[in-house]
Amino acid sequence: MKIGAAALILAAAIIARGTVAAAAIGQDKTTRDRIYTKEQAARGAELYVKFCEKCHDPAKVPEGKKPGPQTIGPKFLDTWQDRTLGELFSNILNTMPNDGSAILTSDQTLDLVAHLLKANGFPEGDAALRNDAAMKATVIVKSGSAGVR
Repeated sequence: MKIGAAALILAAAIIARGTVAAAAIGQDKTTRDRIYTKEQAARGAELYVKFCEKCHDPAKVPEGKKPGPQTIGPKFLDTWQDRTLGELFSNILNTMPNDGSAILTSDQTLDLVAHLLKANGFPEGDAALRNDAAMKATVIVKSGSAGVR
């Protein structure tokens, strides 16, 4: 009887550990996991042209003004590597555009993040990026096909 109980306890511990490990794997979402839609990125591209490129695209920055940090290409990916989309989302929502020309909504910020993902070579998916815990925990990784601007 004691051996049977010990075996059941051991089996339960193994099953519980496997469940925790599976849950942890599910939380390791990255920017390669098709987390935005093509339509969302297109809306973000329009917003980028309207609010962002005048500071972040060196070709569009007025003469004499220092360009903002690159948002597309290797420098952007180096800066944000291993950080979360939650950090990027919060940075954009709370500080951009830094000239005070607009106040972005959460939905606009999600669209901009989707655009940045697409522009940096991350694949689109079937579900739109949402302002939730999963998005905030998604890790930014380097993409093999990042664009350069």
